[in-house]
Amino acid sequence: MALRRPAAYALILAVLGAAVAGCGGSNDESSVDVARSSAYAALSSSSAAAATSSANRPPLPTAAELDAQIKSALDPNLPDSQRTALIEDGEAFKDAIPDMYKALQDNPRAVYGVKDPVFDNHDGTLTATLSLDKDGSGSNVRTTVVHFVDKDGHWKISRTDLCGILRSADYRTAACG
Repeated sequence: MALRRPAAYALILAVLGAAVAGCGGSNDESSVDVARSSAYAALSSSSAAAATSSANRPPLPTAAELDAQIKSALDPNLPDSQRTALIEDGEAFKDAIPDMYKALQDNPRAVYGVKDPVFDNHDGTLTATLSLDKDGSGSNVRTTVVHFVDKDGHWKISRTDLCGILRSADYRTAACG
């Protein structure tokens, strides 16, 4: 949408220019046609740029796919390099991985997951809802909005949101400041 605004303004200006020219008594058809063509060209190029930008993004994942991605990051059999690749600026979390396992061991009944719907924000980010039931009892379920960022052709959990999730679970890490 942001890419279309300048083109939309140009189109509006061209239409207004045509209206003013029509009201002013000196109707210069060629200048109106040039303005109109310029506005349409700007609109077409910004639409093409938006389509190209969207075409380079990975497909929109389902909540189940995002949930599996988050859960796979906590799989002890996954190499650390693959785990950190699932997180925006994931290398910053490399030293926190042992502490994350400890947090899981300290909360063996924790239930968490990404819920539908998943929204494409059309700016290289997705929005979904993550629920966390720290003790698995269902009596203290916390939910938070979580964003995924398109980095290198993959949807990665936002570093900012991951830090928020960790804080809501009473977990602190140097990666989050």
